[in-house]
Amino acid sequence: MKSLLRILLLILIVITGIAGIAFYWTFYRPLPDYDTRISHQKLNEEVNIHWDSFGVPHIYASNESDLYYALGYVHAQDRLWQMNLTQIAAQGRFAEFFGKELIEFDQHQRTIGFWRTAKKIEASLTDENKKILQAYADGVNNYIQNNKRDLPIQFALADMEPITWTTTHSIALARLMAWELNIAWKVELNYNVLNQLLSERKFRELFPNDKLYTGLQPQPNTNLLKKLTPFLATNEKLRKLMGSQGSHVGSNAWAVDSSKTDTDYPLLAGDPHLGLNMPGKWYEVHLNLSGRNLSGATIAGAPAVILGQNDALTWSLTNIMLDDTDFFQEAVNPQDSTEYVLDYLAGEPIHESFTVQREVIKVKNEDDTTFTRRLTKHGPVISDAYDLPDEFNNQVITMQWTGHEVSNEFGALIDMGWATSMDEFQEAAQNFKAPGQNLVYADTAGNIARFSLGNIPIRSGNPILIRTGWNPSQDWQGYIPFEELPHTINPDKGWVANANNPTAPSNYPYYISVYWEPDSRYNRITQYMNDNNILTSEAFQVMQNDSYSDYASKMTAYILPVLKENPGQFSTAISYLENWDFRYETSETAASIMDVFLLRFTRNTLGDEMGKEVYNNFIRFTSQPTRAMLRFLEDGSSFFDNVTTDSTETENEIIVQSMNEALSFLNEKFGSEPFEWRWEKLHTLTIEPPLFGQAASDSNASASLKLIVNHLLSKGPYPARGHHMSINNGEYLWNEPYKMILGASIRRIIDLSDMSQSLSIMPTGQSGNPLSEYYGDQTDSWLNGQYKFIYQDSSFFNENQYRTMKFVPTK
Repeated sequence: MKSLLRILLLILIVITGIAGIAFYWTFYRPLPDYDTRISHQKLNEEVNIHWDSFGVPHIYASNESDLYYALGYVHAQDRLWQMNLTQIAAQGRFAEFFGKELIEFDQHQRTIGFWRTAKKIEASLTDENKKILQAYADGVNNYIQNNKRDLPIQFALADMEPITWTTTHSIALARLMAWELNIAWKVELNYNVLNQLLSERKFRELFPNDKLYTGLQPQPNTNLLKKLTPFLATNEKLRKLMGSQGSHVGSNAWAVDSSKTDTDYPLLAGDPHLGLNMPGKWYEVHLNLSGRNLSGATIAGAPAVILGQNDALTWSLTNIMLDDTDFFQEAVNPQDSTEYVLDYLAGEPIHESFTVQREVIKVKNEDDTTFTRRLTKHGPVISDAYDLPDEFNNQVITMQWTGHEVSNEFGALIDMGWATSMDEFQEAAQNFKAPGQNLVYADTAGNIARFSLGNIPIRSGNPILIRTGWNPSQDWQGYIPFEELPHTINPDKGWVANANNPTAPSNYPYYISVYWEPDSRYNRITQYMNDNNILTSEAFQVMQNDSYSDYASKMTAYILPVLKENPGQFSTAISYLENWDFRYETSETAASIMDVFLLRFTRNTLGDEMGKEVYNNFIRFTSQPTRAMLRFLEDGSSFFDNVTTDSTETENEIIVQSMNEALSFLNEKFGSEPFEWRWEKLHTLTIEPPLFGQAASDSNASASLKLIVNHLLSKGPYPARGHHMSINNGEYLWNEPYKMILGASIRRIIDLSDMSQSLSIMPTGQSGNPLSEYYGDQTDSWLNGQYKFIYQDSSFFNENQYRTMKFVPTK
């Protein structure tokens, strides 16, 4: 298949008059020589990079600077375009490279202020941290300088040159990742609109946690809130452009101690859930520093192992789903628009001046434009990014996000990676503040643990609704101390796990979030743990690829009795649902029936009260409607009535209506034979490149661009197993069903009894060059639940065919 696509591409080039030599220079020349010797001016001592059969570099260095210099070089060699695209996003430079149509993205990114925050963090770093970051940047820039004629095809398609790398770029990348994992703010904007749209009864039913409900509160003008929806809309358009869609940006991770293994050591598994792109999010490495080993998953652009293991310990991360963002309504001084109300003293306002930051946005082939960012003590004024009517000049909304705080995640990850004990590891981990993460840990001493990391705000009042900026009691009162964050060390049951479910007990004194994932994945993990006295690496592989949905099981139990009241009308659905084992395998017809029904059922229940625009925003975060609908079936709800009709509809009537619509949809789309309704027909995965995937889908895109993107830069479509309620996550957007857009961005399994090797698999491959042998070479294995070995000691040389790239200092 790959050969055929290359031939088609060659024919295209010939037809358009491009000589064969241009094809070589455009596509093949950028491929690296893995058996070579390269002199480097900024190298201190010799470095050897051994490449395994999956393109994973095993970097052997005798000093820290050279080690991270080499890491920067190999990241740039394999992922330079990906690194550049993330920096365009972090700095807000889309218009500079791609034209004025993308100015809105620059305004959005600069309003959030990733680059400015990165600059502040950089100034606070230790000299040792700065030294590592600079060595890494030097490696990146050396590759760029010496390979300007050998750049991947993406640079030619975008008509741009690589960005010179700096230490700030690596830090900004980390904050960009933190924002990608921030899901709370999007839902809170919706809840604030719903607060004014719905009756108190309905709003309370929809509120995600009844214990936190404090009643309706005065809110900003509805029109002002609606004017904030462009901030959400722009963010979602940008996420689509960058291939980071999906709301289940979480993970699975678990560890068992030796009481549940057939060795004297623990086992750990982790699979973070992120948007799926070509190339993928992660880049695997093995680092050897004077005999000490560290291996795992990095992100191209940053010199730190984020999910990894060394000679003594291993760890994985899951998203806390932390509510790390709040919105504040600020009052502008009506006599002086440069000031806002800070507080009131004896009924008189105390004013503070806005901090004003002006920036120039460069625009390709156009004049530059300026952008002004205003800030209060809470954060940036997000309503400034869009024009508001004059009547709202004295009302603005600001956003406070923990990601704006100065912290040192880079230093934390470096120290975690080279730690030799749990105490040393935990001391390093407490410096990890953003994004909020759960850390699952195991070591060769037999310990297992789960720690919560992050700046978790201490706040009063309703944590979801917009807060009052001029009332200091509404301000954050610091952060939960690290020693009081939820944690579990060596539990008697012999295992720890997290699947983005709550980590704190019900009597925990602090508020963390209401945005937990439904318990479906965690319940399935718990079932495996309880049903198996002994677990092995092979059992962990089965678990990570499990497509069972506890949520589907519960939903089926509620709707089947209703359908059975109409056995003739729903005989097909009844038969399939009754005989379903609730697995989302590609061959399952019942899976398709359930999901089409669920989307219709949710719309028929909520759509009439919310209206189209608000409803579409509500279902963007799919955990919200899935949790609400199950809760409504369990507890009953006043939403089970179509308010647009004169009659009063019942829950059962809406179930019947929704199943009728689901069956009609499947009949119309796939025909009358239920065998053709299989999950693989609905749920497919196409792995596309960020930016170019969207560009090629435009109706005005050229035929050549479409051919290159669809047949060279992309892979798929593939039938896809799994569901967002199964351990094997396969989320699709409810707004654009049923194309899979998020899943396990890597799967890792570490057996502490043998730290020389670990199991892993990625949905794509190591390289970002589409004609590399490592571009998408792991996709089939990932889809089929297979794994590869990553070695991290001398056994690598005996077990692998490898090629060696030797770096030597320039004499």
